[in-house]
Formats: sequence, structure tokens, C-alpha cells
Amino acid sequence: MTEAVDYVTTLAPAILEKARLDIGEDDYLRTQSLTAIRQWIRKQPHLHRFPIHDTRLLLQFLRGCKYSVEKTKSKLDLTLTLRSALPQYYSGWDPRNADIQRALSCGGVLPLPGYDQLDRKVVVIRVASHDPDVIVMSAMQKANFMVFEVMNAAEEQMFITGIVLLFDFGGYTMSHFMAFPLSDIKKSKLCWEDANPLRPKSMNYINMPPIFSKIQNIFNSLTSQKMKDRMKLHGDDLESLHKEVCKDILPKEYGGDGLSLAQLTEYWKKKVEDSRDFLLEREKMKSDEPKRPGRPKTSQDLFGMEGSFRQLNID
Repeated sequence: MTEAVDYVTTLAPAILEKARLDIGEDDYLRTQSLTAIRQWIRKQPHLHRFPIHDTRLLLQFLRGCKYSVEKTKSKLDLTLTLRSALPQYYSGWDPRNADIQRALSCGGVLPLPGYDQLDRKVVVIRVASHDPDVIVMSAMQKANFMVFEVMNAAEEQMFITGIVLLFDFGGYTMSHFMAFPLSDIKKSKLCWEDANPLRPKSMNYINMPPIFSKIQNIFNSLTSQKMKDRMKLHGDDLESLHKEVCKDILPKEYGGDGLSLAQLTEYWKKKVEDSRDFLLEREKMKSDEPKRPGRPKTSQDLFGMEGSFRQLNID
């Protein structure tokens, strides 16, 4: 039985048409798919913390999986499972927490206002914005995930048109490298790529230090060929960057006409602080592993031998 769907789009007609052409979305497919996913979630006792009536959230996963219901099930299950397995990233989502305040003040993840020339959302990721001797990487990652959570809830278009990531390695040192061990890189990769409904269309790297070759080798060993093909190395060549991302929205520090990095940092810190109630509610969105049909997922299931053999801790 098809359920009534309370959905009011924020998308412009041109973006709705792009959704139809690129992923086959129309009113019928949207309604049928939402019904199927909701019926499936109701039968999964370990997923009952998912806000099943949040249509926009469900559409993020359906659109990110190009309306493959089976892929959507797998990605949604993995997302909630990782949120239970990694409390260092997904617990303590209170923006008032001192560690989160310090991390947000660094401006590690800065979504840019508007869209680029191809209607894509652009997000700057400043890999070395923090001092690793003062702020631990897990706190930065937690704050970064919180920024993405707030952005995702506010943006509908990017789940149709895709996202562009701009990685700025300016100031990156061996201390940053040593503070992010391989085991943590693998866990982060699962969160950012495997369990994320966003579809990166282009990944751009600027201001890379000499040590970047080591970093790239690690990433290449973990990343799919499709993602490798979308990597673009610009170095210090801003003209090369501007061919990929228009100057209109880029920060002034990157030769653009947009807000400065300091302005963006201030904006997103306040945006996250203003979203405190929303984030504390989203923090609850985790799998309840003891209720999973069959056998609960363990750290070894998710992360291999680098995880422990214990059952996941559930908050």
C-alpha cells in the first residue's frame, strides 16, 4: 500500500528537470520509493531510531543512491551502524561543548554560499586549520560531521546536482600526518564515502606540501577508481582551480569574489550553535545493535582486524 507523502520541494523547475533526467525522479517514483523504504525500516528493529517521517532525510539517501531501493537500504543501515560504532565522531554533538567550540573556531569545513557554474555545492575542507598538539583529530572530525549535518538538512539541491570538495593543505605538517593514523583514515573513509548519500563530482587539492605524495598513496589505496578519476591537483595554481570552480563563490584567499575564510568560519560556527536542538536530536540517530536481527555488527565486521572483537558499545 502506498503511503501519502508530505513533500514540498525547495528545488527550482530546472533542478527538478535535472532530477528527472539524471536519476529518473518523478512524483510516482518518489512516492513509491519513500513508501518502500519506510516499510522496510519498520521491519528493522535495530533502526527504529531513524526519524522515519523525515521525508527530506529519506530523499537524501534515495537521491544519493539514484533511487535504487536496495542500495538505499544498505547505505542507510551502514550509516546508522557507524554512528553507533564511532562515538568519538557521533556522540557529544553539543555545540556548547568546549572541544567543539575550539574545533568550530578553526573553520575546518566551510560550505560556500550559493552554487558553482554547474549548480553544484562547493565545500572547502582545510585539512590543517587546527593545531594537532592542541585539538585532537577526533574533535575536528566531530565538528566537521556536525557542519555537514546542518548543511545537508538545509540544502536539497546538492543531492541532485552533486558536491565539489576543495581540500586546502596549506600549513600541513608531519604533526598533522602523525595525528591521523591509518586506522582512523579507514574509519573516516567509511563515513565520508561509503555511508554518505552525497555524490562528490570533483575533488580538488591545493597548497599541497611535499609530504602530500605519501598522503595520496594512502588515499589511493582506499579510494575507488571512480573517486580517483575525479581528483584534480592544482597545487598553488589558482588559475587551474578557477577552471574547475568559478571565482564568484570562492573565498578571497583563493582569488575569488566570495566571503573570506574568517567570515565563513564565523558564519558556520554560529550556524551550528543555532542548530543545537537539531544536532542533539540527530545524535540519537544510531543503530540499536542488540536488536539487530541475527548477529549484532562488531568492530571487526566494520573495520577488520584493527577493530576489537567486542560487540559495539551502544549509548
